[in-house]
Amino acid sequence: MTQDKISVRRWKEMFQARAFHQDSLYIPTQAGWDDFYDPLNNKGLQNLCKLVMSVTHSFILDNYRIYFLHHTPGVGPMFGCAYFDLLSEDWSKKAFFVALDSPHERKKWALMTRRYGDGAPEFESGNIRAMSRYINNMAYELEKDIQPAFIAEKQAVELYAIFHGEPVMGTYVYREGEHRFSYTSFQDQRKRSVMAVANLKMAPPGFVPEQAEQIKGIYVYCPDNIENEQAP
Repeated sequence: MTQDKISVRRWKEMFQARAFHQDSLYIPTQAGWDDFYDPLNNKGLQNLCKLVMSVTHSFILDNYRIYFLHHTPGVGPMFGCAYFDLLSEDWSKKAFFVALDSPHERKKWALMTRRYGDGAPEFESGNIRAMSRYINNMAYELEKDIQPAFIAEKQAVELYAIFHGEPVMGTYVYREGEHRFSYTSFQDQRKRSVMAVANLKMAPPGFVPEQAEQIKGIYVYCPDNIENEQAP
């Protein structure tokens, strides 16, 4: 059995049975961690394995495989990622990965998904419990092909940034809470806080409808840009 045929459920069973702890040249490949040196003593990798063990939703357990990569960035320390790909497809919008202690991310755990897009994580957390809970909740959306509202909101914020002079490539939109996002402007290197809603009744506190722009059916309001435009 090759590693790419092992479901997450089977991987968990083998990990729990310590099948990956045996001394064999084939084991690292089967476990999906052959990219790591001395994997059983790599703290980061073992923490990623703990995350995989905390995944409980059957859609991920039975339809995904897991593998791990050790990244060596040009700047900053090395870090590891756990990749979840569908067993039936090499490329899918339902694929995702989790980075641990990446020098490029704002928090310890960062979830990157194809549905949210490149550049910024869909979810960030300082602890494994919150990340595990998010992945198990996200699994239901992936199984039912449910697109959460924040996906369309984020896309509208990306277009808003472009309409206001930001480059098409390299402007990363981060989630800051319910209907709240941010990006760093290339024009002055300052953070822009943005709110986005499809229904004005759902607008968060501080949202000014009269100053919002409508983009692809989403109302987008950026108080930081409003203040800059009104400044003498």
